[in-house]
Amino acid sequence: MAFDNLDDLRVLLATAETGSLTAAGRRCGLSTAAVSAAMKRLEATLGARLFERTTRSVRPTPEGDVMIDHARRALEIVAEGQALVSAGCGELAGTIRISAATAMSHVVLAPWLAEFAAQHPGLEIDLQVSDSLIDLVRDGIDVALRNGPLPDSTMVARLLAGAHRVACASPDYLARHGTPQHPSELAQHECITYQVRGRRLSVWRFTPREGGEACEVRVRGRLASDTAAVAHLWARQGRGVVYQSELDLGDSIARGELVPLFADHVGAEAPLYAVLPSKRFVPQRVKVLVDELAALFSRRLEQPR
Repeated sequence: MAFDNLDDLRVLLATAETGSLTAAGRRCGLSTAAVSAAMKRLEATLGARLFERTTRSVRPTPEGDVMIDHARRALEIVAEGQALVSAGCGELAGTIRISAATAMSHVVLAPWLAEFAAQHPGLEIDLQVSDSLIDLVRDGIDVALRNGPLPDSTMVARLLAGAHRVACASPDYLARHGTPQHPSELAQHECITYQVRGRRLSVWRFTPREGGEACEVRVRGRLASDTAAVAHLWARQGRGVVYQSELDLGDSIARGELVPLFADHVGAEAPLYAVLPSKRFVPQRVKVLVDELAALFSRRLEQPR
């Protein structure tokens, strides 16, 4: 038994992770017919059926599960060898697929990643922007940036920054509506909300810096969005108070576009993690990216407000 090339194994993994021949084709740059042909070649070579096919999806058979696991390990070994050769040449090469939320992507990542790519001509960067949780394995993501605390996961997570949420408003809004002196006063203010992991963040938590009981405020406002980036924009326009990670709001605060509220309180924890889909092998290009991201966010937390 011999395989003609590794591409059929890549198609096998894409089919297993997406659960669809069409989606696997999109990931691999192939037509649905070409994916189907690759599966038939593998099944003929192995003498076993790898997937149960229906009109809506494909599901691995027990034999398919065995082959998928071994194919994944085989491709990781090949990728590791390629990474070691590239590292020996002193250059990073290949594609890095990154997933991140809208506010983080627009404010921080988009400009920084462009510079990172310019410094490493052998790299290609594919940034997937979404405020919804996605399946890293199914969507072929190398690293996702997620605010914690994170749910239990079999994936690898590295803490990039131990940030907190902060309540802010524009100078114009505060001039028109007054500056709240205690978090409880937010109940009488126009507050801009957005969704976090599919749920609207309408209860804002604050803890006194000098100790004491935390307070939670259920806020209201006429403006709400499914993305934090839109909430950030509305706050800068003077539409209300926003409550987001200091990593996202830091530049607007430094430029004076937003004013942080409640200096004697700290908002809820919003640690930022780099989440990796594999415990077995991480390409050198991804390791370097994550290391440099950790340094970037460390600097952002240290910059004056």
